[in-house]
Amino acid sequence: MEKLEVNKHIPFGLSLQDVLKHPSLSGTNLKSLLKSRGVFIESTQDNETFPLLGSTILSPIEFEFIKEKLKSKEDTQKISSRPIEWHNKEDLIKVVPDKIDLKKIVEESNSRHKIIMQTNFAAIEGNPNRVKMEFKCQTNNYNSSWYRNKNEFTGEIILEKVEKDNKVYMKMIYTSDETLHIADLAVKHLAEEFKAKKYTKPESVVERILYSNFNNEERVKFFLDLTGSTDVFTFQRATNLDIGPDRTLELPVEMRKFMSGNVNELKINGESLHENYFLKDQANHKYIELAAIEANYNFSYHAAEGNCAVRFGFNGYFKRRTSSIEFSIDVSDVNLDSGFSTANREKVRLFLLQEFEQFKTDNYNYFKHQKLSKEFTPASE
Repeated sequence: MEKLEVNKHIPFGLSLQDVLKHPSLSGTNLKSLLKSRGVFIESTQDNETFPLLGSTILSPIEFEFIKEKLKSKEDTQKISSRPIEWHNKEDLIKVVPDKIDLKKIVEESNSRHKIIMQTNFAAIEGNPNRVKMEFKCQTNNYNSSWYRNKNEFTGEIILEKVEKDNKVYMKMIYTSDETLHIADLAVKHLAEEFKAKKYTKPESVVERILYSNFNNEERVKFFLDLTGSTDVFTFQRATNLDIGPDRTLELPVEMRKFMSGNVNELKINGESLHENYFLKDQANHKYIELAAIEANYNFSYHAAEGNCAVRFGFNGYFKRRTSSIEFSIDVSDVNLDSGFSTANREKVRLFLLQEFEQFKTDNYNYFKHQKLSKEFTPASE
């Protein structure tokens, strides 16, 4: 199949639909595009926006708008973490394989991606219980060539042993869907190898934070807990919520006035998150599906100070409606204070990404502990 040059062709019809379905394109993005044409709609649902955009031809400026939205998402690193129980006392660097044959693993999965670079596992900053492997892949995804100007992407696997938890956290740092897929294959391979060498029990399960791990009320609480502050982050305000009514439940009359069934993304302009109608009353939480939050935080640590945007949650839930979507974190728009203008912005962003991942992990472990406590606490008579 001939590869179409992204700078010479503008997609239409089915090819355009492939682009519009990309999980990184939000309903608000598509609604803004229609607004620029003078088309105003209330809904951000795909069944409303797709026919209006798919039945016409994009202008070069409109396609550039879409490309930039997708490029900014794919150029930034995201992170997902998967812990596994650990029963080995040696330093991690001594028991982790120097190298796994990632090229062979990818080929055996019948993937269309090709590994073009891979490093050995090596200690991070001399820490024998924190190791990293980097890789670069090449993709032959022709559908994606409509909006991409490159086909090579990088990813990382970080393994960190945490003694107090008796766990090893396998962290996947990725940019594109391709690097997430490859990192996922690598993590699964490592888990099987660890089981074979008895570093973990044969029945040990690699934990994943999925949409289905929570009921509606638990999910809202978990998200709100992540709008707290830490030693590094100070929460400022939320700017976007991916939220919608639970279609399996009968909504209270009052909520029906606000949720006509079409709310998927809610932009918050100056409104306090905790004063938002859907979230401030705990009685509402049962009836809403909260999939993601985008928020602004100030940050401060020894190497830099400034502010950033953090998007966290189950990206693309309202496009795919599948409960197996995994929790991810994306740090963007890193702005450095004047006293730290010479700091390496990418290094700062990667540090913040990993710090927020730890914040998420601590809150999720607390959530699991609280849930277990409730399950094993006898009901009062």
